[in-house]
Amino acid sequence: MSPFRLARLELRRYRGHPVRAAVVAAIVLLPAVCAGLYLWSFWDPYGSTDEMPVALVNEDAGTTLDRGGEFVEVNGGEQVVERLREAPVFDWRVTDADEARAGLADGDYSMVVTIPENFSAAIAGLAVGEPVRAAVEFERDDANGYLAGVMTATVERELQHQIDSAVYDAFAGTLFGGLTGGLGQAVDGAATLHTGLSGLSAAAEDAAAGAEQVATGLDEAVGESAPAVESLAEDWEQVQTGSAAGADVVADAARLSGAYSALCRGGGADGFACETLWEHVQLAESVSTDVQSADAAVQATPAEALETAAEDLGTLQTDAAGVADAAGQVATGVADAETTAGDLAGGLGELYDGADAVVSGLTDARADVPAANGAADEAAEAESYGSPVAISEETHNPAGSYGRGLAPLVIATVLWGFGIVAYLLLRPVNARALAGPLRSPLVALGGWLAGAALGVVSALALYLVIDVGLGLDPRQVPATAGLCVLVVLTFSAMAHLFRLALGAMGILLLAVLLMLQMAAAGGLYPVETTPAFFQAIHPWLPMTYAVDALRVTISGGQTEHLVRALVVLVLYLAASLAVAAATVAMRRKWTTGRLHPPLSL
Repeated sequence: MSPFRLARLELRRYRGHPVRAAVVAAIVLLPAVCAGLYLWSFWDPYGSTDEMPVALVNEDAGTTLDRGGEFVEVNGGEQVVERLREAPVFDWRVTDADEARAGLADGDYSMVVTIPENFSAAIAGLAVGEPVRAAVEFERDDANGYLAGVMTATVERELQHQIDSAVYDAFAGTLFGGLTGGLGQAVDGAATLHTGLSGLSAAAEDAAAGAEQVATGLDEAVGESAPAVESLAEDWEQVQTGSAAGADVVADAARLSGAYSALCRGGGADGFACETLWEHVQLAESVSTDVQSADAAVQATPAEALETAAEDLGTLQTDAAGVADAAGQVATGVADAETTAGDLAGGLGELYDGADAVVSGLTDARADVPAANGAADEAAEAESYGSPVAISEETHNPAGSYGRGLAPLVIATVLWGFGIVAYLLLRPVNARALAGPLRSPLVALGGWLAGAALGVVSALALYLVIDVGLGLDPRQVPATAGLCVLVVLTFSAMAHLFRLALGAMGILLLAVLLMLQMAAAGGLYPVETTPAFFQAIHPWLPMTYAVDALRVTISGGQTEHLVRALVVLVLYLAASLAVAAATVAMRRKWTTGRLHPPLSL
């Protein structure tokens, strides 16, 4: 009897009744169903984040910015909301804070994004030289699922791009919009200042010229009058005496009217003499009051007053010269200020023209940039301003999607599980062959071939489901399919050995090994991130090499990794069959333990 006939006899036990056939079909299709459903559910979760409900709360109060007398409304929160809804990273649900908080606690929202009240005020600070980072609050709750939080955290970078883009729009509009307005007002003010200084300069020059003339006239007048006043002060007592005598003479002349009456009213008087006398009497009477007043003033003025007046005339001469010099300096200073104001007006005019050209250029450049992707392109523009250095990233042998990257581990896991399930139903050895003359290696091989045959069909069905159904699209199609067959042959051989050697306990150990290999094979996280125990057993586990080989055939990689994995898997297969043959040889010796096993399935 050959091993192939032993395998055929084992499979024929499941003929006839539909339930038995269904069990065999279930064993064969179980890996395909399990792997297909699992990978389908996780094939590309990050490509469907726009279906995740996320609450968006806009509490921004907005602000008003004074740009040189022109008031600009800044509503950064509204711009952020519009930008996020234009290119939805998540399924945004705009709501208030209370509803968002309750929805997060109930699991209705995966995350809450809150734009605070001072958001626009912080943005406006960028335009006035008072930079404050505008904050946006992200709130998650791992009670709703840790991986959901991980997914939201992963796409936060793209979310940050969109928020930065909206802030850039608000900031640029505020800053550039008020730039030329403020400079225009500065130019007008400088022109007004220049005009005013021009008029002041002319007036200052006239004043300086007038002050110079006054100083010259005073110098001449003082030069002539000061000596006379000094001489008069020296002879002032004589002047006072003469003034008193003159006043007395005039008074006496004014009293000659009586003499005139006595001499000239009668006949015989000289008519010419009388007429002359009368004229002098009338003149004396008309000036008598003025002469007396002048004499009183002369008598009341001391000689010291004339001396002081002479000194004051000299001081007046000096001060007039100082005033003339100061007026000249003022005129020179105003002329310099006029020139500077002219330069300032010209410079501000050039700055205004330059600023206007900058704004026009920015506007034209922005209009020339193609906006094929709308908000996504604008987010990239905002990132260029905020982060001018870009990091170029290159991925060799990219997996492309989460499911494609996870496929090697899932394939290895379900094929290991196939071995466990298969030998729960299939007998690891034919009892009649065990008691017959067939050699032990052939008996062991016959016990394995039944499971191996079903495993090959199961592995090919698994590959078709993942490739055709889910779009695995491996780089090496024949190699991937052949590798799935090799893996199931190796794992089924190990499951056959454990079931043959240890019975029911072997099935339990196979389940334990499954858990250890899933943790230590490095199929989900880098093995370096696992505890030291898993790093130690990593190179000794067959699933480690199954995962490495499938990665190369699916995504690409170094051929030597594939060759090494194939060698190790073949060695595990050969070793399992060899030990199974030795176990069959040992089982041909009947013992009490074999007659009464402690545990059986």
